[in-house]
Amino acid sequence: MADYVIGDVQGCYDALMALRKKINFNPDCDRLYFLGDLVNRGGQSLAVLRWVYARQANCQTVLGNHDLSLLYRYYFPLKRQKNAEFAAIFAATDCDLLLSWLLHSPLAIDLPNALLTHAGVYPWWSLAEFLQKSLWASKKLTRKTEKYLKKMYGDTPKRYDDGLDKMARWRFIINSCTRMRFVDAEGNLDFKEKMATSDKPNLKPWFSYLNQSELPKPIFFGHWSTLGFYQQGKINALDSGCVWGGALTAVRLDDQAVFQVQ
Repeated sequence: MADYVIGDVQGCYDALMALRKKINFNPDCDRLYFLGDLVNRGGQSLAVLRWVYARQANCQTVLGNHDLSLLYRYYFPLKRQKNAEFAAIFAATDCDLLLSWLLHSPLAIDLPNALLTHAGVYPWWSLAEFLQKSLWASKKLTRKTEKYLKKMYGDTPKRYDDGLDKMARWRFIINSCTRMRFVDAEGNLDFKEKMATSDKPNLKPWFSYLNQSELPKPIFFGHWSTLGFYQQGKINALDSGCVWGGALTAVRLDDQAVFQVQ
């Protein structure tokens, strides 16, 4: 039995199948954990969703920003743009089944030996606070889906405060869990900088603010393809840009072995 964490697939079904073979995935005992963004841009999003859904006893994913984009357009058909991959999902006979399953995916997965999320952990929260807030946001999304999805988009608030109204707090949690890269010293999120580094001296990668010696377990995240495959201490970034011609990456949690396919 082995547990694997897999970076952003983004509709790259052929790469996922190649990776499955490379790790010799055994559906009877192995488990796969995906770091979000199962869909969009790779051309085979419906196939990816169907494959993971069919093996949900052994496969689990966190929600990524592209997954949320798919759900938003599912619930608000007038917002659907010319996206062939999403259109194929919406036209599928099992669309409702697949997207109901996707909707109920968490924003974070807390394993005994790893914490998984799509974009990262807001560094002004402890891991316990992060898990509590991400669970609260997930419950709001599943219980009042249209109400919250309707208010999801927006870059504000930039910084978290318990005094914010409920919807603002929810949007911040969603943004930090699924879109975060750079944060300034006051805790403000920046969504403009998308490269691996920033020439703005006040901005640092979110994980730069963490005291790794105080982290109880490693953190695994995706989302940041320009950063690429990155491991430093307890920080593990696994979006190695498969959809952009890079690799699809998996890490076996038992021994930290790395597997990649182009």
